[in-house]
Amino acid sequence: MAETWYRTYGRGRIDIPCGVVAALALWPHKSSGASHAPDLARYFITQPATRWPPTVGQAAAVHWLRRPDLISVAGPMLRWYKEDLSGDTLYAIKAVADTALKHGVLLHTGDTDPYMRSHIDVMSWTLVCLRHREDRSWLAEHHTPDDVADLLVSLGIGDDPPLAASLHEPAGGTGNIFRAVAQHLRERGIDPGGWTWSLQDLDPLAVAAAAVNFLVWELGPGANACCGNTLSEGDLTGRALALRAEAEDRRRALLTSAEQGAAFLRAVRSLGVAS
Repeated sequence: MAETWYRTYGRGRIDIPCGVVAALALWPHKSSGASHAPDLARYFITQPATRWPPTVGQAAAVHWLRRPDLISVAGPMLRWYKEDLSGDTLYAIKAVADTALKHGVLLHTGDTDPYMRSHIDVMSWTLVCLRHREDRSWLAEHHTPDDVADLLVSLGIGDDPPLAASLHEPAGGTGNIFRAVAQHLRERGIDPGGWTWSLQDLDPLAVAAAAVNFLVWELGPGANACCGNTLSEGDLTGRALALRAEAEDRRRALLTSAEQGAAFLRAVRSLGVAS
């Protein structure tokens, strides 16, 4: 996918291909064993390039209704769908999407069982591969590999983890340690939704990827992410919770306005029918 982006687009805007993969990972249609994935991939591949920005917007909108705060945090890799994109950019977007689909991204993220969607950190691989081609100054950025994260968690948590606990990652990247912990819990019959997950990182794209992952992995209502400098700002959990409250207030206000508008239209139509 990274090779496709640099071949078709050139340098820059890695937020766009990250957003394509994020939208596919977030796509709400899931099935047991991701059995729908091949048919859905073929359908997406037949769509014109102009359909991809609204497709990304649709995936984001579905999850915004559930967790507007996480979709807001994911904004750095999703907001481009609102831009007036050139034909060349749209061509590159479709090429990236087709490549990701042909290489089975939906097979990794399309199962109804969150355990099956959490074997690997797809967003981490996407971001690191793109960034190491784009910006050599980020060569020190190495996300924890999946198998290493799994081993660290098994050694650190043990075989009898609590039903509820809090986990804070001050330099969490895309959240792969959280993924490993959630898998460890599920393997022992524990719902990760009973835990509190708080992640922060300096890189806005990494935090955006983590927010997407939290939704894909279904970490539950206690999952929060925030972008900031841990060394200079300390624990940003409070900021994440405040931003979450603001996002939920905006969602509540918009839904109330939409309900009022729908009620008004129904009243107008009823008057028209009566007349």
